[in-house]
Amino acid sequence: MSEQTQSKFENDILTVTRVYNASKANVFDAWMNTEKMDQWYGPKGVVGIKSIIEAQAGGLYAHEMTFEGGKVHKSTGILTEYDPPNSFAYQSPGASPEETMTIRVEFIEQGTATLVRLTHAGVSEKMAQFVSPAWSAAFEKLVTFLQK
Repeated sequence: MSEQTQSKFENDILTVTRVYNASKANVFDAWMNTEKMDQWYGPKGVVGIKSIIEAQAGGLYAHEMTFEGGKVHKSTGILTEYDPPNSFAYQSPGASPEETMTIRVEFIEQGTATLVRLTHAGVSEKMAQFVSPAWSAAFEKLVTFLQK
């Protein structure tokens, strides 16, 4: 059981994993409940977040993150898969208008703990260098949130 967030990039797919000492239902809920998501999501430097999550296939999965200094970053996706508490996936625009990224998050029970596996497909190596630390920071923030 890994006590650290792991990430790797191969074939335009970034994979981030971590085991959490919490039930699968609780970890899934932390990703799909806007009140909970707004307490932990985002990379380092985020001081505020507003999420919109329409928890169903075809629903909106969007976040507006405010960083120290006031910079705002918005990410928007459409849920393409919704299988509580096992997985969800969404698609969002890539670096250019013709690119699409797919982010899939799986929740795998491991006794009383839960392995979270995020696959972020459709990213270039350059983009992976940007999003890998962001995902890793969010995964670490989730550790603290789940301990509350």
